[in-house]
Amino acid sequence: MSKESQEKNQNFIDVYEGNIPKRIPISIDVDGAASIEYAGMNLITAQYSADKMIEAMEFTNGLFDTDLVVGFSARLPSFYKMLGANNYVMGGDGFMQHPDVHGIEPEDYDALISDPVKVCWEKVLPKFYDELAKPAPENMIALMKMQMSKDLIMGKIGPASKRIAGKYGKVTEKFKVKRTRAPFDLLADTFRSFTGISSDIRRYPAKVLDACEALFPLALKLGMPTTEPAKKTRVGISLHMAPYMREKDFEKFWWPTFKRMVEKIVDSGYGVSMFCEEDWMRYLDYLYELPAGCEMQFEHGDPEFVKSKIGDKHIIQGLFPLALLRYGTIPEVEDKAKEYMDILAPGGNYIFGIDKSILRASDLKIENLQALIKCVKEYGTY
Repeated sequence: MSKESQEKNQNFIDVYEGNIPKRIPISIDVDGAASIEYAGMNLITAQYSADKMIEAMEFTNGLFDTDLVVGFSARLPSFYKMLGANNYVMGGDGFMQHPDVHGIEPEDYDALISDPVKVCWEKVLPKFYDELAKPAPENMIALMKMQMSKDLIMGKIGPASKRIAGKYGKVTEKFKVKRTRAPFDLLADTFRSFTGISSDIRRYPAKVLDACEALFPLALKLGMPTTEPAKKTRVGISLHMAPYMREKDFEKFWWPTFKRMVEKIVDSGYGVSMFCEEDWMRYLDYLYELPAGCEMQFEHGDPEFVKSKIGDKHIIQGLFPLALLRYGTIPEVEDKAKEYMDILAPGGNYIFGIDKSILRASDLKIENLQALIKCVKEYGTY
């Protein structure tokens, strides 16, 4: 690891371990689709080639002086096509989309509560993936082909990421070693869909609660790292359903199993990094109750309010508006970045980030993101 990479790496570690870094670390993600578009490639075809994706990553990491290596997405169409996927499909422009599909019907709740893993194998996976609905050995052959393809592609992407990190003095995103979902979100997103779960909490409240409890061990196992315990080793959790729920429903159905899961992960010696989708401002008091040192990336909110509510205990990330990078001028971007740093950086517990991932090249002006990164590196020193 180069000296520049080591310094950037240490900035993240300092924040995760509760220390003040030399400079505010920058966590800005550029999706693989945007990377391919920045490199001037055809999104529909380039996603099927590991070499093309690596070429795009090389270009994008040279274009933007980010702290982390950017430009790759694991949502590759080849994986899903081999399995006949219905839950991830390619749109007409090549971007991978996630339809609002559901894995089980209300009458399947009892089976889910009794044995979630069995229901996944026998009901959900065959419904999401046409090839897995076929009888053995056809289903297993399709799964093996997909895994071999994945191993082949990732066998190229991994070394390429390290090489790119060394070339540009960056950090490979090794902090988030595992990802999971809140038990309620797992139930909603995988088993019942947004519309299904919204109805279920009124029609079958007891079954929803029992299902969250049944899914708790599975969600915890999905997220629990197997490496040496360390606060810098993060479990990534994207939080979905809570902002769309009434607070009394959130408190009853969503919060208890999620809080317990975070406590279990932290008690095991690891850290948690969560993406708080949509507006979480009415739930900041709940988030404050979580074990100290959780990283929280916010999509919406007033930075002063967020800082005052959780800044002494948790790591704040996000909030900077992606829209400004698309429609603003360089001076406007720089002024807003300094304003956010003045509010959020004092005392530490801050990683600079934007409110949304950069999914497409059209999401921003290249010169604006370049100016933003430069501004944070120059202004964001302690």
